[in-house]
Order: sequence, then structure tokens, then C-alpha cells
Amino acid sequence: MDFSFFVFNALIFLLRDSRLVLAFYTVCTVHEAGHTAALALVGGHIRSVELSGFGVRMDRQKSSVMSVGRSVFVLAAGPAANIIMYIVMKGAGCGGDFPLLNLMAAAYNMLPYRSLDGGAIIAEFTAGTVCEHGAELILTVIKLAFIGLAAAAAAVWGRSFVPVLIAAIALYIGDVRAKN
Repeated sequence: MDFSFFVFNALIFLLRDSRLVLAFYTVCTVHEAGHTAALALVGGHIRSVELSGFGVRMDRQKSSVMSVGRSVFVLAAGPAANIIMYIVMKGAGCGGDFPLLNLMAAAYNMLPYRSLDGGAIIAEFTAGTVCEHGAELILTVIKLAFIGLAAAAAAVWGRSFVPVLIAAIALYIGDVRAKN
């Protein structure tokens, strides 16, 4: 675990209800279990897992070569696990924060940042193609616009949007770090 993982989580939980901490980590576990199960289904193996303030990264063994389709399946399995958990919990009549956190985790992880599943899926389809540079440029504009919107929301509606702004900035920095 990278120290930035704890810093990022501390910032989020300082601004939110501390009772959500266990639910948050449980939702993260469900998400990563989805990736792990999908990876096992396609015959992949995990070499290491890194938790940081910029996301969770599972490093596959260098010897395992995966097709784009299998990689996308593994990447989409985390958000899918969160959506399935949401549906099961709502179907069972469970209310509260846990089902909603699962739905939010699925949506968050599909954002177009390379350190998240959505950005990694986009990269699977565009890497090495003539569209790669154009896609990167469009995604950079979207990410910067998201930071601007989060800053505006924090300025207008206050403290409740500060975690969104922190996340937007951290994810953008993570993407810049991943490129270099």
C-alpha cells in the first residue's frame, strides 16, 4: 500500500460521516473481487496489487498475454460486481448507504482516467492505433473540465463537493504520472 492511499482516504473521511468507512472498504473489496474472479476465469494470475490515492492497480504476470476482449472483460468485472451487489441488495429490500455506495463505485470506476477501469478500457481500444493521440487529447480536455466543474461546485455548494475536487485532481495527477 502506498502512503497516498491512506492520505486520500483520510481526506475523504474527514469530510464525511465516519460510519461509512467500513462500508467503503467493503465496496472496494467487492469491486476488486470482481476483477480477481474475472482474471481467474480467463486464466490470468495476479503478481501484485498496489493501493494508492490514484487507484488500485493489479499487475498481471508478465508471461500472461491477454487479448483486448479478455482485458476488457477483467476491467469491466469490477464495476459489474458493484452493480450486481447493488441489484441484490435492493432486491432483498436493503436500504441504507451500502447499496448506493456500490452503485457509486461502479460509476466512479468507469470514469475515463487510466488509473480507473473506464480509462483503462478506452486505452485497450485506442493504444497503438491512429486514434490514440486524438483520444488522449479529448480525454485530457474532459478531465480538466471535470476538475473545473468540481471546483465550481465546491465554490458554490461548499464543503460537500471538496472530496469530488480532491478526487478529480488526484486522478488527473495519477494519469499524468502513468504517462511519464
